[in-house]
Amino acid sequence: MTGKWIYWAGLRAGLLGAALALVSPIVQAEGLTHAFAHAMEQDPTWAEARARYAEVLADRDLARAGYHPVLTVAGRATANHREVVGDYFGLQDIDRSDDFEAFGYSIQLRQPILRLDRWRQRDAASLRVAAAAARLNAAEVDLMLRVADAYFAALDAEQDLEFAKAELRAISDRADQVREQAQLEIATELGRSEADAQRELARARVLRAEQALLTRRAELALITGEPTMVLSAIRSYGYLPELSTTDREAWVQQARESNPLLVATRLESEVASRAVDIERAARLPTLDLIAQRDYIDNSGGVSGEREDSEDLIGLELRLPVFDGGATRARTTAAVARYEQALARQARAQRQAEFQATSAHSALLLGREQVAALRTARSATYDAVEATEGGVFAGTRTEVDLVQALRERFDAERALTRAVHGYLLNSLRLKAAAGTLGTPDLMSVNRMLDD
Repeated sequence: MTGKWIYWAGLRAGLLGAALALVSPIVQAEGLTHAFAHAMEQDPTWAEARARYAEVLADRDLARAGYHPVLTVAGRATANHREVVGDYFGLQDIDRSDDFEAFGYSIQLRQPILRLDRWRQRDAASLRVAAAAARLNAAEVDLMLRVADAYFAALDAEQDLEFAKAELRAISDRADQVREQAQLEIATELGRSEADAQRELARARVLRAEQALLTRRAELALITGEPTMVLSAIRSYGYLPELSTTDREAWVQQARESNPLLVATRLESEVASRAVDIERAARLPTLDLIAQRDYIDNSGGVSGEREDSEDLIGLELRLPVFDGGATRARTTAAVARYEQALARQARAQRQAEFQATSAHSALLLGREQVAALRTARSATYDAVEATEGGVFAGTRTEVDLVQALRERFDAERALTRAVHGYLLNSLRLKAAAGTLGTPDLMSVNRMLDD
């Protein structure tokens, strides 16, 4: 009886050690918001999205410049050799060559007055900026989800490793006890072999869990750039955040209106429609106001030394007549791009509706699953206590006790994963509805240990 009590105390200590490792990290842990802050600084995908938005802002300024005045200054200084043979401006039978230098400059100011294609480009540029802003918002939402997915995946792997280590400690204690009993001929060699096999299987599970943790940490580091981040576990599984409404259709309608990718594709469809108008406007006449001054100073030549200057101001009208079919081809291509944009918009709407529906269903089922697993976990605690009593009474074996402990570990693991899945689905639902923001991450982060 004393040996059994010592063995059970060792099992309980192993379980307590695993629990303490999960709940009380030795070093200062970093929560979900810290991971997101690191990702905002280090994630290459997010950096690319910000650079793409900056590019669109520059394109807007470029489109606006199309209706601003353009001032051009040109100058030249040349060394010239001229030969004249024959008649020249009323002078007959001239045969003369001359070397001279010439200097000149030209200044032109051009102000577009009527250029419909540029007006439409400016309007389209504003729409592109709005679409790019929606894309940037979608990239930020995607970053939040990627960080949350990777964070909780790493946390699951970390807790799996702790559970596997606790199980290995319990089974190792059992194997050592059976080995001592076999030496005293209290236990059989078959029992010793079975105990050793169970220990090696448990050790293999630890190695597999360690490899899984390394992989999950590497995946998190790909986003955050922090390979040594210490994770914070869920403080308590007794509270789950509630939905603002459980009406699925309300969430789907919200996704139709506010999903960032869907908003972006709507705006991009409008931009593509404006692009068709821009190409069609290229065949319309244009009108510019121009003011120009030309000056030239020749030091020689047939006409002798002279200085010429000319000033002009007026309107310049241009009417495209034929460009070899280029305008028609560009218009046809713009129409095809518009049809592609409409197809992308339809796909984005279906995806938004599917994501909202899927996350909503998973969330409701996840709450029920968490409740069921809480009950199951309590039952495994009772089963361990009952098996402990059976071991002391001689009606159950230590193998039964190890199995009961394993079921308890499995229940703890399943409950942890279910809670993590519920929190992730709550974020996914808000992301699909276009309402996910930093406060939602902070709300989840408050459930983690400091």
